[in-house]
Amino acid sequence: MFRSRHSSKSSLRAETWPRSHWVTLALFAGVVAFTGGASRFDAAQIIPLRSLSLIFLITPLFFLNRSHFRSERFLFVFLSCYVALVLGQLLPLPEVLWRSLPGRTELSRIDTILGFEQNWRPISITPIRSWNALGSLVVPVAGFVLAVVLRAPSKVLLQIIAGLGLLNATLGLAQVATGKLSIFYLYEVTNRGSPVGIFANENHSAIFAACSMLVLALLMSRTRAGTGPVFEKVLYPATFFIIFLVSLVSGSRAGFVAVVGSAGASMIMFFLSPHAASRAKYRRPVLFKDNVHPYVPLAITVIFISLTALIFMWLDRTPALRDILAKDSFADLRWSFWPILIEMVGDHWLIGTGIGSFERVYQVYEPSGLLMPLYVNQAHNDWGQFILEGGFFAVALTIALLIWVTNAIRIISSYSTIRFEVIVWMGLATIVGAASLVDYPLRTPLFQLVSIWLLIVLSREIRDLKMA
Repeated sequence: MFRSRHSSKSSLRAETWPRSHWVTLALFAGVVAFTGGASRFDAAQIIPLRSLSLIFLITPLFFLNRSHFRSERFLFVFLSCYVALVLGQLLPLPEVLWRSLPGRTELSRIDTILGFEQNWRPISITPIRSWNALGSLVVPVAGFVLAVVLRAPSKVLLQIIAGLGLLNATLGLAQVATGKLSIFYLYEVTNRGSPVGIFANENHSAIFAACSMLVLALLMSRTRAGTGPVFEKVLYPATFFIIFLVSLVSGSRAGFVAVVGSAGASMIMFFLSPHAASRAKYRRPVLFKDNVHPYVPLAITVIFISLTALIFMWLDRTPALRDILAKDSFADLRWSFWPILIEMVGDHWLIGTGIGSFERVYQVYEPSGLLMPLYVNQAHNDWGQFILEGGFFAVALTIALLIWVTNAIRIISSYSTIRFEVIVWMGLATIVGAASLVDYPLRTPLFQLVSIWLLIVLSREIRDLKMA
């Protein structure tokens, strides 16, 4: 299954890639899909998820060599630095040094009262949560190592992500059709009555649907350019429409905006794609006759999707839109957390409180006016929470990743033949980045896996362009 020698190419063609490798990646994606859709640290699915991920990780580690590191140097370094960040926060520090850290005054007083002032403590305020966060990294690391060692072609990674989008939509449709007590809900704590699919949270499911639509748009654009079999010209649009259709009945407001935006971005990309522009260097798909104007299929698609959305709105079958119109979105409770989060970040921005520690630290700052029967386990602002938990080092990692992604998009935009693909990458970055301002999709293992695969695809895109 695994090989120690590879060709000099960055990846094999999807058509010649070993079928056994395809099955391995698909099986791993399936495991994460059915067990990695929740962000909670106490979800029962965590045990099989991490155990099976570790099994998938062990074998390819033996075949990891220097050539793999060179091919994905930045991503290797980025993941290694993130692991080092979590490990560094778990190393015990002398009592005198620990007391000097920002935000430890009250904890030091408690230690003194309890007679624990001589104990060595790690940077993380809640070590058990940080150990859990370290364990959670087995999923994205396993996905990364598998894709790199197996030399998975970009097309295969995109197809698996699109398949996960279809699975998410299909399961969501079954959940809505069978009611709130449906057996198709995978998690005990979930948004029952909403098409959450393979996720526990309807917001994460809708954001994932929007991302998978953009991935499908990228696959469709390449198929339109004559680089894929004929059946894909039918399969990709059908999958795109199913995901869009199911997403309309979701109750996620942010997800609804993201899905509509993805649909619009996909149409724009199709308008700019090689076939739509009638570039002579690409042959036209055989599905259309020569006397059909290249804009006609695009116009039909736009009208069809627009009419579908309007019909759902007219029949009042879009709960997310109804919520947007019925009440002020900015009155949502999550906006009340922001001033508290800013205060927390101001106290701990230098060294951080420890990855995974937000829930416990928030309870120290939680004002009496926000006390309620429900508890807050995430900041609903992942950018701020990452800075709070990781400190300055987390800021440096975030900036490095943003610079790398921005530079990769810039390189793609400089090539006129594929410039239209920039819309997809900018759309993916915008959706995930904006969603992380009001939610925490990247806290789910499944989103982490898909994100690392998308970064691998982006890395190979720019490397192949430089080698061409």
